[in-house]
Amino acid sequence: MNNTSQVTTSTGFRRNWLGLLFQDWDRTQMIISLLIFGLIALAPLVVNSPYYMGILILTTLYAFIGISWNIVAGYAGQLLIAHIIFLAVGAYTTLVLLNQFSISPWVGIPAAGVTAAFLGVGVAFVTLRYGLKADYFALFSIALMVALRTLFLKWKFVGGAVGIGLRLSNPSWIKMIFDDKKPYLYIALGLAVLGLTVQYLIYRSKMGKYFIAIREDESAAAALGVNTSLYKTLAVVIGAAMAGIGGGFYAMYVTFIEPPQVFDLGLNVEIVMAGPIIGGLGSLAGPVLGALVNKPLAVLIRGFLSAERSGSSLIVYGAFLILAILFMPRGLAGVLHSVYNRLTRPSTEKNSGGSQSGSA
Repeated sequence: MNNTSQVTTSTGFRRNWLGLLFQDWDRTQMIISLLIFGLIALAPLVVNSPYYMGILILTTLYAFIGISWNIVAGYAGQLLIAHIIFLAVGAYTTLVLLNQFSISPWVGIPAAGVTAAFLGVGVAFVTLRYGLKADYFALFSIALMVALRTLFLKWKFVGGAVGIGLRLSNPSWIKMIFDDKKPYLYIALGLAVLGLTVQYLIYRSKMGKYFIAIREDESAAAALGVNTSLYKTLAVVIGAAMAGIGGGFYAMYVTFIEPPQVFDLGLNVEIVMAGPIIGGLGSLAGPVLGALVNKPLAVLIRGFLSAERSGSSLIVYGAFLILAILFMPRGLAGVLHSVYNRLTRPSTEKNSGGSQSGSA
């Protein structure tokens, strides 16, 4: 009897423990995201190829930058299409500080976040001042991207049309120059985990609830006393700062940037928008799930079609994005949410049924 009761107690404990761990969808999404990052962190044990390591690094970075856009567009509903402007400004800031002033990237990358945040303040001020919303807000961001691209093409201090590259030297932790890709992977993972944590804390906070209220109905949120101007500005600034930090790391990893490269709508779609849309815009796990599919798939398509006609890879990649939007409007996170509901609903219905029969 004692052995039976011990087994029953142990089984019940495990069930209760799992129940607490997966008791709500938000926590489940965090667990899924952290498990993905954990597997990526273990990948160097089995992946020795620099090529595949590069894919893992960019996948992780895309997840972080996707999170930054998810906060702006997914939570606050601000259609900031050309979000890549913050990444570009952050990338330039980090390289200029290192090349011109010998400031370490460990300082330059956070400084890139600050610079991008100031640009975010400017974007928020102009759009709020002139009442630009929805489509007009999106068009303003694209116009600003084109203007900044032209400015950086003419600006000799940051390299102009030639671009700006990292002055390579001997491997150095201070300069964030490594002869192996593993350190870059773990830095990217650190950023991704930080971004995921910030996103979760925002989502669970009062500020996050205000973001979602603005997204669903800005007029109703304002009528209920929400300072919509303040919280829209906060969303843009937080997303801009995170994208700037991601841009700083991106510049250190790729070692060279130029205006047509970083002020580009194609790169904007691949890095910023595709991940959250494929994964599920407005969900906690969406940017991570989307990046996990998006970057390897983009590389695979380019690899198979690189010898074909020019632009064929873009056509196939675009077709995939269209199909993902049509058949998975809530993204991969929405599909997993449906599975989660199916797995948890039977036990809930069983428990409610048992209590009803007991009452009867």
